[in-house]
Formats: sequence, structure tokens, C-alpha cells
Amino acid sequence: MTAQLENELADLLQLQPKELKAMWECVYHSPAPKLSPALLRSGIAWKLQEAKLGGHSKSALRLLTGKGDTAAAAKLTPGTRLVRDWHGTGHTVTVAEGGFDYDGRTWRSLTAIARHITGAKWSGPRFFGVAG
Repeated sequence: MTAQLENELADLLQLQPKELKAMWECVYHSPAPKLSPALLRSGIAWKLQEAKLGGHSKSALRLLTGKGDTAAAAKLTPGTRLVRDWHGTGHTVTVAEGGFDYDGRTWRSLTAIARHITGAKWSGPRFFGVAG
């Protein structure tokens, strides 16, 4: 990271909410959303870093937007750990040969685990972020 960028990021900590909103409008070319000062700072910091260092790779953007082939992300090998926070509680699933290990048991599908965690109908791969 360049010294100039480090200074710009440090300067964000000194800005008041009105100044942050004005800066947001400058870097995003749109009105600032109703966010806390901390989130406005984070968003502005991202844009400053993106301008100086570059943004996400094309493959990362495809995954983030769901516009790419997520089949590669869905190929899970035994030993892979999937981690998800749900309402402040962390949940870790380990991919096993015959299913998925979670909460001391082996489950046949991620969907069954997602439904167990949430109490609602969820796509397991979507809940754990491995498919679009």
C-alpha cells in the first residue's frame, strides 16, 4: 500500500458524518445511503483502495454476482470445512466421504443441515455459499 493511500485512509477516521456523506457522493457519484459513520468509512475506504490498487478479479466478481459458473465452487472434497454464522452462532460443517459432518452426526445433505440450523426451507449449498 502506498504512503499516500495510508494517509487518505487514516484521514477518514477524522471525518464527521456530514463530511463522510459528502466524500461518499464524490467517490460513488450518488447520494450517501443511510449508514453508520463506520460503514460509510468502510465503503469509502474500499473505493479509495480500489482506485489505487484495483478491484476484485473477474472470477471473484462472477462468484459474488452469481453470473458465473459456480459449479467449480460446488465441487467439495472430503475434509473441506464450510463455516456459516447464523444469528450470532457459528456453524462448521466438514465434508465427509458419505455426506457432511455437523453437530456430532453425519448428514446426507447440506440442505438438511441448513433446515436444521434455521428451522426454515433453505437450499443448503446456497446457505453455505457453495452454489448460486
